[in-house]
Amino acid sequence: MARTVQLTVASERTAALLEELDELEPHTLRVHRGASLRPPGDLVSLEVSNERLGQVMRVADRHGLGEANGIALSTAEPLSLVSHGYTALSREEGGTTWEELELAMSQDSTMTGDRLVVMLIAGAIAGLGIVSGTVHVVVGAMIIAPGFQPFARLVLGIVNRSRTWAGGLQDVISAYGAVVLGSAVVAVASSMLGHSALDSGGESYLGADQLVAYWSTTTWVGIAVGAIAAVCGGLLLAINRTVLTAGVMVALALVPTAALVPMALIARDPGLAGRAGLRFLIEVGLVVLGSALVFGFKRHQDRRSMAE
Repeated sequence: MARTVQLTVASERTAALLEELDELEPHTLRVHRGASLRPPGDLVSLEVSNERLGQVMRVADRHGLGEANGIALSTAEPLSLVSHGYTALSREEGGTTWEELELAMSQDSTMTGDRLVVMLIAGAIAGLGIVSGTVHVVVGAMIIAPGFQPFARLVLGIVNRSRTWAGGLQDVISAYGAVVLGSAVVAVASSMLGHSALDSGGESYLGADQLVAYWSTTTWVGIAVGAIAAVCGGLLLAINRTVLTAGVMVALALVPTAALVPMALIARDPGLAGRAGLRFLIEVGLVVLGSALVFGFKRHQDRRSMAE
């Protein structure tokens, strides 16, 4: 889909900016003289294809994007844009800029009170799935947990040498701390009801020990799946398809392994907790590495750096 781009520029610099933007052959190009009060200046708006969006950003960079007395910019996706190039637009590939990617991940990964509650619930549901031996319940926990974006936000900050990584690290700790707490509550409740912290003793299509064994064992197949899923997650974020990372979380074992660690400790099995923790750390490493490879490649292609 095309992008609507609005730029606020000082009036004396508008002519030079318009000349460069016109060379990109945007679908539309408009200027509103003196329309902006804060920051003061002219408002330039245009619609461009995703393919041209990077070129617009480079033009804005040359005119001081984000700097004092420079250009202020915002982007949006129009619901429709009917023009002579409509057919080509309807088959456009997805894409995003570094600035859009950073903002989108900040919005999706910042652990607000509501998101922490969701992660807490995800941990509790994962714990219930483990003690009852019901894998579909654990999968449900993996889907609802917004657990990929905090890691990606951390990696993006490192790759682009921006301050984004600090917020990502804080959100990773908060998010998975909530998962651990949720599963710990389930383990304690199971123990108080006279069962094992890892097995409720009820009948199920899988034994709880089978799920415990699966998520506490590290195999080359599990590593391969995690590595591929991590790269896929980075690509989905890079093409602005954040919502599809729920599927990536199913392929990764971040939530069940994080949930299993406190449950094993409450069951007085430190060896099991160590094995589950090791697999969790391996999954984290795969996510960090896979995302870094994607973002590094995209950054090299774009040859732009995010504003510090």
